[in-house]
Amino acid sequence: MDSLIPYQHAESLLGNPDRVAAVEWARDLTVSRDFVVFDSETTGLSSPVDFVEIAVVDPAGQTLFDSLLKPSCRIEPRARAVHGHSAKSLSGAPRFLEVYPDLLEVLCRRRVVVFNASYDRRIWDTVIRHLGARGALAGELPRWECAMRQYARFVGEPAKRGRGYRLQKLPGGDHTALGDALATLRLIKGMAAE
Repeated sequence: MDSLIPYQHAESLLGNPDRVAAVEWARDLTVSRDFVVFDSETTGLSSPVDFVEIAVVDPAGQTLFDSLLKPSCRIEPRARAVHGHSAKSLSGAPRFLEVYPDLLEVLCRRRVVVFNASYDRRIWDTVIRHLGARGALAGELPRWECAMRQYARFVGEPAKRGRGYRLQKLPGGDHTALGDALATLRLIKGMAAE
């Protein structure tokens, strides 16, 4: 496994209480095994936004859900350059509404861990709102947990502005939903092993 710590002075962080808390978070996940890792690729950063790919894996790395999705809006050129999906390549994929019940089945009653939880959850909530009454199937899902913020605490590189830590890129991610979900799982296991 590649080093989880890109910061060159990471060995001096062993006594950092935030790093210890991040390790404890990862260990709690790996011991409880009541979580799933969710990842997505989207149409971009601007509104309107939609999913183009979603994957969910369990703590053993087994795929619980993996699907391309036909978006309801155009894919931004910068997003297409990252994940490679276009309207043409996704024309035969299902719409989010078609896979929504399957997604709920794998997400409900589990802790949902996402590398960039605030972004993915914002897109999820936006897409669910557009479903209207059909979106009520989920009820209220619990808050999603952010592996990126925990990893930033683990690495401990100070933010350039303000307090806190600089956010880190996902080591080993490949900009596919499944590849990034598995990379997030490896990251969690690597942190737990510290």
